[in-house]
Amino acid sequence: MLFGNKTKQVESAIDHKKADKLIALAKDKDEAVALAAVKGLGVVGGEDAINFLVTQLRHIKPAAATSLGEIGDPHAKAHISGVLKFEKDTATIQAMHAAMAKIADY
Repeated sequence: MLFGNKTKQVESAIDHKKADKLIALAKDKDEAVALAAVKGLGVVGGEDAINFLVTQLRHIKPAAATSLGEIGDPHAKAHISGVLKFEKDTATIQAMHAAMAKIADY
């Protein structure tokens, strides 16, 4: 394994609850690294994670919606609902509905 493996960096950031590191990794060119970091933000939560994920709803749609659902912040529901009005992708629509349903449980 190479030193600085980004997958290990994602795991470490999740373990240490480092949303800022996960946000940086979510911008990685390697899609697998970026998606793992987005999922990690759903685990770590916090205001920075929510703010980043809300801005990414139009870009990394299903993963961002799912992570927002995992965090469960009621303010995210309004953002998801707003983006949902314009969404065309079936998988994304399903992820957004699932996230909103999960948020309603909080």
